[in-house]
Amino acid sequence: MAAAFKVVEAAGGDALTMRRVAEEIGVSASALYGYVANKEELVQLVIEQIIEEAPVPPDGIGWQDFVRGFAREMFGMFRRHPGVAGLTLGRVPLGPAMMAGAERMLAALRAGGVPDQVAAYVGDLGSLYVAAYAYELEVSPLTEPAEFTAQAAAWLRSLPREQFPNTVALADLLVAGTADDRFEWGLDVLVRGIASYLTEPPTAQARWPRVMPTQPPSP
Repeated sequence: MAAAFKVVEAAGGDALTMRRVAEEIGVSASALYGYVANKEELVQLVIEQIIEEAPVPPDGIGWQDFVRGFAREMFGMFRRHPGVAGLTLGRVPLGPAMMAGAERMLAALRAGGVPDQVAAYVGDLGSLYVAAYAYELEVSPLTEPAEFTAQAAAWLRSLPREQFPNTVALADLLVAGTADDRFEWGLDVLVRGIASYLTEPPTAQARWPRVMPTQPPSP
């Protein structure tokens, strides 16, 4: 696991292969198969170990504080371990740490009156937002964000006002805020959106799935 982390943090998630990890350890790739079945199991183990680092908010707090706190801890964890966020995209972590955190989040959401179908989707949407945001920061080519922001604002203000009246008027606001500011704003949008379902239940236009009845086990 230590070797896998070195590979990911040095070269990104795409570099995580059985051969690369074996080289880091100093053994042949075939030797790793005595510990993991394949690369996918290795990736899941990396994700699970990282998730263990993110403390779950305490029980007894409101669901909004729980969601915000959990998202911030996960975001911080991804920032501390570059390369891991990309590994979670397209995967469903189902290790013990992830399942324990998900169970407590579901409990907080349901206790707060959030409809069950909404509560069931929160974890997927929230984890996608946090991981994708962290991943974007990792792959961003910007080395001087403040300089880019100033240049971008100046360029937006220089556009033809008759063609882009709103863009010119909001030029400074379009590029305002740090990465952390924008993350917090996006998180606030998610929480506010979830809260809206407390008074307005899901509608058909939102494409909520039709839950199939659970089939009894075959005798």
